[in-house]
Amino acid sequence: MIEITNLTKKYKEQTILNNVDLYLPYKGLFFLMGKNGSGKTTLIKCLLELEKYTGTITYQKKPFHFIRDDFFVIFDDVPLYNELTGFQNIKLMTENTSFYNESHILDLSLLSDKKLKERVNGYSLGEKKKLALIVAYLKKPTYLVIDEISNGLDVETLADLKVFLKKLSTDSLILATGHHFEFYDSIINDLLVLHDCVITHIKEKDRKDKNLYDTYRKYFSHDQT
Repeated sequence: MIEITNLTKKYKEQTILNNVDLYLPYKGLFFLMGKNGSGKTTLIKCLLELEKYTGTITYQKKPFHFIRDDFFVIFDDVPLYNELTGFQNIKLMTENTSFYNESHILDLSLLSDKKLKERVNGYSLGEKKKLALIVAYLKKPTYLVIDEISNGLDVETLADLKVFLKKLSTDSLILATGHHFEFYDSIINDLLVLHDCVITHIKEKDRKDKNLYDTYRKYFSHDQT
């Protein structure tokens, strides 16, 4: 559970988030929609205590530092240990060795045994994202944030990712951002629309437009680009 109360974030005189109130339950896949520069990344940074803000953000009634180990983030640029192999990255980031099983990792069919034995500095962006997805799948974090995860992935990997995210959303609270609307159309639960510095929470049962692009046009077609 994430509860946000009166969240306000400003950069000098510019307001990015204005008195945002938001309640997300324990599990599910929540998609955060907004234009570039609307504040999506700023919100994520506030969730991670990487930005100062006014208001409160709690996780099961606790501040972030109490649940830090239950949080996992996959950013678009995927920061990894480039001088280590894929297997070494997985072992290091899962920390608990009970998560680490090479046969199970290979069964996920995201990266080959050969690729996982290579240093990450030779990976493509798509391969780095696959590596981060493996870590997320093994850890099954309570909270998972994914930013533009579908960028750079091929059709087969996108299909696998949909399955992974649906499985993870039964045990985790997933907050996803991106512009690949057709990828998320069929798998999200609730929609969060960040527009004019506030967030509108559209619950699954209230979503009249199952096509996210149609919802985007309703909120943003009149905006200047």
